Amino acid sequence: MSTENHLEKARKLHQKALEEFRKAKERKDSTILRDACAKGWLSTTEATYALLVKKGVKENELPKRGDRGRRYMVDKYAERELRYIYYSLREGLHIEGYYDGALSFDEVQIRLDDLNLYIQRIEEAS
Repeated sequence: MSTENHLEKARKLHQKALEEFRKAKERKDSTILRDACAKGWLSTTEATYALLVKKGVKENELPKRGDRGRRYMVDKYAERELRYIYYSLREGLHIEGYYDGALSFDEVQIRLDDLNLYIQRIEEAS
């Protein structure tokens, strides 16, 4: 898959996360909110793959299972700002939002806005 394919997938997942978020907020449903966080994390993962491919990592070398390999690759290839955003999204969407279900609607909105910034920065990265 190319950088653009990963970015397109990331954008679509981000849109789905936003749709889930709106639905969750409208219904005041924390289960749907967790689903929004899950889709946001999947979008983060795809955007990260786009960055790694852009930096020269071959598709078959991308860490597809588990978080450890992805964290290693992010530390190795991402610029400081992107690392900070990645780890903030990991902690916020993946851990606190999806697994713990501990984020408020306002906090999830902030994380989804951060995800949009992350995707934009990856699009701009050289």
